[in-house]
Amino acid sequence: MITENSQSIARPPDDVFAFVSDVRNDPRWHTDIIEAGWDGDRAGPGATFWTRFKPFMGMSEGTGIVSTYEPPHKIVLDEEMGKLRPVTILTVEPDGAGSRITRRVEMQPVGLLRLMAPFMGGMVSKRNAEFLANLKRVLEAS
Repeated sequence: MITENSQSIARPPDDVFAFVSDVRNDPRWHTDIIEAGWDGDRAGPGATFWTRFKPFMGMSEGTGIVSTYEPPHKIVLDEEMGKLRPVTILTVEPDGAGSRITRRVEMQPVGLLRLMAPFMGGMVSKRNAEFLANLKRVLEAS
């Protein structure tokens, strides 16, 4: 299952990338994330992180690693969230006087979740668009 959404943001690409590449900012715009942090001091290739999130079925925790880090353009997060193993790819490009961010989530559901995959795709895409709309509000308000 792959979902991809984009959003224009009236902020320079460097600002947008700096904000989204720091998982500690996730609770400010990603409404499912309650808390997130680095196991070390910051993002970079091989950096590991943790999250506490509240998806539609209760509280969970997850971990991840930064598999690609190309500031100010791209960060790839390989995550473990329970039985899900999403790969989240965030790319930031110049867009006029601002930026365009694209958030792509690639996920291969396992076990019983495979049966729900056809229904999950639409929900994940809708939530992805909501997260990016929140990101736009947060960054344009500051």
